[in-house]
Amino acid sequence: MTPPPRDGAPGTLLEAELREQPEVIARLVDRAPDEVRTLRRLTSGTAGVVVAARGSSDNAARYAQYLLPLRTGLPVGLAAPSLSTVYGRAPDVRGATVVAISQSGASPDVVAVLADARAQGCPTVAITNDPGSALAAQADHVLDMATGPERSVAATKTYTASLLGVALLALAMGAPDDEPEALRELAALPSRIAEAIRPADAAAVAQRLSGLTRAVAVGRGLNLCTAHEAALKITELTRALVIPYSPADLRHGPIAAVGPDTPVLLVAPDEPASASVRDLVPALRERGAPVVVLGPGADLPVPAEVPGWLSPLVCAVPAQALAWQLAVTRGVDIDHPGGLSKITTTR
Repeated sequence: MTPPPRDGAPGTLLEAELREQPEVIARLVDRAPDEVRTLRRLTSGTAGVVVAARGSSDNAARYAQYLLPLRTGLPVGLAAPSLSTVYGRAPDVRGATVVAISQSGASPDVVAVLADARAQGCPTVAITNDPGSALAAQADHVLDMATGPERSVAATKTYTASLLGVALLALAMGAPDDEPEALRELAALPSRIAEAIRPADAAAVAQRLSGLTRAVAVGRGLNLCTAHEAALKITELTRALVIPYSPADLRHGPIAAVGPDTPVLLVAPDEPASASVRDLVPALRERGAPVVVLGPGADLPVPAEVPGWLSPLVCAVPAQALAWQLAVTRGVDIDHPGGLSKITTTR
């Protein structure tokens, strides 16, 4: 069981680190102009971007897959690290900027992607919380998350910091004329994230869903990453299996498995791709599925003023809080869930 809080302090590492996120993001935002200038010089003339990551960092890579083309027009591909470490066949990525995202910088297969890219003469960027890691050693530029130690097994502050790293890369590779307004929007992020930390709302939803054994999370476009991250967090903290889908992929067949015993989390901030997510509600209600909406004025509320391109940074927080509160309702040892380890080293 999770120990109770003492003297008003957070009762778990996860809660403490979740609540640190406004401060972490504020520190990164303060560095944004310098990071953008450095990244712009490094990536000038690039023809595309390849991103390598695992776990929560892979969900940050999904954000890059949408955000970078939106702001730069450049194609983005997700690396298949096992090509290097299992099959011994590194793809030709010359002309691309290759980005690796890893809070620990320790996963050998992600390191191998960056090393192969560097050997081919590509600009390489590491977004990591450990600037002394093996991954950082292969990077032309290290974007240090600088979150401080993250000891909770379930990543919170390193996830949102990695999303901000992606946002800074997109800003650097986009039109310079957009930078002043984008920096103003970034400056508001810490307060928006603080507004989104609402444990009471998450606890109320968790009480409704306390008995779940399976669920579905749905997002689209920029917030497909949020659906994937919500599914990951709830699964690892509660042992209930949660599967992420886009609306089209859910309608394509898996919706047949949705019913009264399968809650659905809809990630629907004020952003163009959310319309088709909200359009699922009638079909889900018809099937008797409990529906939880994450968005402005919804079950899991987020501020309405967040620019769409930055919405995943804010939407991640209520999803984290829901996973935390679901674990509380189920008596999980939140800082040691399911015998999991903080760092995995896939080869």
